[in-house]
Amino acid sequence: MQSGTTQPENNHGTIAGASWRSASTIGTHFVVDVFSFVGISLLPLLVVELGLETYQKAFLLAMGSVASGVIQPIVAWISDRFDNRSVGTLGFFVAIACIGNLGAAENFNQLLVLYSVGAMGIGAFHPTAASTVGHLAGNRRSLWIAYFFLAGMLGGIAGNIFTPRFVKMMSVQSDGTIDTAAGLDAIRWFIPVGIAFAVLLAVAIHKVGHRTHDAHTARCSWDRRQRWMRWFSVWVLYSANVFRFSVNMALVYLFSEWAERYARVQSQGLGLGIREIGIEASRTNGYLQASMQVGMGAGGILLGIFLAPRFEKLAFIMFPILGSLAVVAIPMIDRYAPGSGVAVTMGAAVLTGVGFGALIPVSISLAQNLLPHRTSLASGLMLGGAWMLSFVGPIAAEIVQFGLASKPHTPGFLVRLVEAMPKGIAEACMNGAGLEVAFFVTAGVLFFSGCISFFLPHKLIVLCSSAESAIAENRA
Repeated sequence: MQSGTTQPENNHGTIAGASWRSASTIGTHFVVDVFSFVGISLLPLLVVELGLETYQKAFLLAMGSVASGVIQPIVAWISDRFDNRSVGTLGFFVAIACIGNLGAAENFNQLLVLYSVGAMGIGAFHPTAASTVGHLAGNRRSLWIAYFFLAGMLGGIAGNIFTPRFVKMMSVQSDGTIDTAAGLDAIRWFIPVGIAFAVLLAVAIHKVGHRTHDAHTARCSWDRRQRWMRWFSVWVLYSANVFRFSVNMALVYLFSEWAERYARVQSQGLGLGIREIGIEASRTNGYLQASMQVGMGAGGILLGIFLAPRFEKLAFIMFPILGSLAVVAIPMIDRYAPGSGVAVTMGAAVLTGVGFGALIPVSISLAQNLLPHRTSLASGLMLGGAWMLSFVGPIAAEIVQFGLASKPHTPGFLVRLVEAMPKGIAEACMNGAGLEVAFFVTAGVLFFSGCISFFLPHKLIVLCSSAESAIAENRA
C-alpha cells in the first residue's frame, strides 16, 4: 500500500468503499447548501412580494441561524450516543420539503416557519456528515473536511447565483408579463433533486461508525491536565467560530442592504417598477453572497492542502484580522471606485469570506483531533453550536444601521440602558448610525475573533494534528 493512504476504520469496505461514501457525502453537501441559500438569495424579492419590514428581514435571518444551530449539538449527541447517522438524513428530507415550498408563504409568519424549520433540517445534516468525512479520511482529515467545506461553499454559490435567475426565468409569462409569485412557486422543481441526493446520503453513511480508531485507548491515556487543555482548546475554537459565524450572518444582511441601495440608485430615471428593482437587487445580492462563498471555499481548500500544524495558531490569528480590513473597505468602494461598485465589492466580498470562513474546516478538523472519542460532538460544536449564536449578527447590524427607535417593541429596560450612555453613543443607538458604520462594527467583531485565538495552546495543536497523521500512516 502506498504511503499516505489508510485502511477504513470500520466494517464499511475497502479504500474504494470509503472513497465513494466520502464522495457521496461531499456531493450531497453541495446540494444541501444550494437549498440553504435559496431563501437568502431571494430575500430582496421576498421583501417586496410579502411587504416585509427591515427588522423582519433581520429577524428571519436570525431565526434561521438559531434553528440551524440549536439542532446540531442535539443531533451530534444522539449520533455519538447511539452510533447512528439517520437523524442527519431525516433532517435533509425536512429541509427539502420546507425550502422547496418557500414560494407558498403568503405572509411573514408562514415564511418564518418554513424558513426556520428548513434551516433546522439543513443544520441536522452537517454534524453527522462532517463526522463521516473526517472519520473516513485517516491522515487526510483536514484536506477531506476542506473538500466537504468547499462543496458546501460551491453549493452556496450555485444557490445564490442560480436561484434568482431561475425564479426570474419562471416569472416571465407567455405574454411577456412578470409574475413573481409564479416564479417563487417554481422553486418546487428543486424538491425531486433533493430527494434523490437524500436517498444517496442514506445509502452512503448509515453504516459508517462515529468513533476514531483507538479513541477510547487514547482518551484513557490523557492525564487530568491534558483533558482540561483539550477541552479548553475546543472552547477557544468554539468562541472564535461564534464571532466568525456572527460576522458571516451580519454580512449576509449587510450585503442584502447594500444590494437594495445600489439597485435603487442605478434604477433612477429608468422607470422600473418596485418588483423589477427587487429582482435586480436579488441578482446583485446573489453575486455578493456567492463571492463571499468563493472566499470561504477557496481559502478553506488551500489551507487544507498547504497549512502545516505549526502554522495553525498563526492562521487562526491573522486571517480574521486581515479579513476585517476588507470589511472596512466595502463602504468606501463607491467613493474610490465609481462606476465599478459591484465588481470591486465582489472582490472585497471574496476577501471577507477568506477572513472569517477559510478557518472553519481547519477548526472542525482540529476539534475532531482534540476529541477523537466525540467527533460528531466536536463537529456539531464547531458548526451548529457556533452557528446557533450567530443570530446576533444580523440583528446587531440592523440595530447599528437603523437604531432602536425603529423597533416597534423595544424593551423599556433596554431604552433606559441606552439613555444612560454618553450622549453621542446614545443617539447613535436610538436613531441608527447608517450602513457604513454597521460595516465598521462588523469588521471590529471579525478582528476580535482573531485576537481570541492567542489563547490556543500552540504545542497541543501541533501535537494533536501531527499525532493523528502519524497514527493514520502507521495503520496504512
